[in-house]
Amino acid sequence: MNIERLDYHSLIVFESVSRHLNAGLVANELGMSISSVSRHLGILRDIFKDVLFIRRAQGFVLTDKAIQVLPCVKQLLHGYQVLKHNHTQFNPLTAKGHFKIYAYNEFTYVINKVVNEFVLPRAPNLTFEIRTLSSDCSRAIEQGEIDFAVVYENFKDHKIISEMLSPTEELFLIAKTGHPVFDDELTVDNLCKYGYFALDNFNDLCSPILEQIAKKQGKSLQIVGATDNIAALSRHIIDTNSISLSCNVFTREYYDLISDIQTCTLPQELTEQLLDMINVGRRVGNYLIYSEINQSATHHWLKQQLFNNIRDEWYLALKS
Repeated sequence: MNIERLDYHSLIVFESVSRHLNAGLVANELGMSISSVSRHLGILRDIFKDVLFIRRAQGFVLTDKAIQVLPCVKQLLHGYQVLKHNHTQFNPLTAKGHFKIYAYNEFTYVINKVVNEFVLPRAPNLTFEIRTLSSDCSRAIEQGEIDFAVVYENFKDHKIISEMLSPTEELFLIAKTGHPVFDDELTVDNLCKYGYFALDNFNDLCSPILEQIAKKQGKSLQIVGATDNIAALSRHIIDTNSISLSCNVFTREYYDLISDIQTCTLPQELTEQLLDMINVGRRVGNYLIYSEINQSATHHWLKQQLFNNIRDEWYLALKS
């Protein structure tokens, strides 16, 4: 075993392959080509005199030797990260990396805005993949396959760090312009007069919070459908007499651009009653979530940029 040939980049590749079990995902995470990943794997195999990662149709499988070596590799990388974090100066201008960011529909525009207006001018060598979150991808976040996600309530706390961007303080009624609901006092009784098309903001809930409070008060709310897509909701709102609710100021900001749709803020007392129906074991609001795995300086810097700027955009929208 020629341990002198072992370098930092090969250690990073080893650890990343052990998580992803896929050379393409490793290349994306580390910002290198698949051939470079293969070259480092060749160096590692030569050093340890073991194949380390066996190729299978579903991806790599760790050998017994790789399983034995992995804890030492993680310990060495942790030492590198401590040195780098405490004793070197991070420069975003020279930072490199590819990052995957997933978010609920209402947040994707703002994330693209933050990346293009605040992140890339300072860190031009970073690349991004920003996608709409449409299913529970907690496992992929936990394993570092997705770097960041912006969510309301639907995530599991398995090695995932959650930081609240902003609390949910207001709820907004959505209906087509001129809808009679806007002429009445906004009470549970009056809202129950109309069909309700749910915008699925709180995925931890078994049913919409308006339906829950209606049942609690002995009333009935007709649920006519549900979607997590703003465009789909828009068509249903315009084409029917349905109403909906949202907790997201970016949704309200978007509907301000559509003349056929009208929004208004619910009374504070009703908002508090509705939010009291949510019991998910943490404060109701918007969270930036990510894995504890990635401890690089670039990841830390990007996390802070996303957190600060998305939060700032939220409060700007809230004031408008």
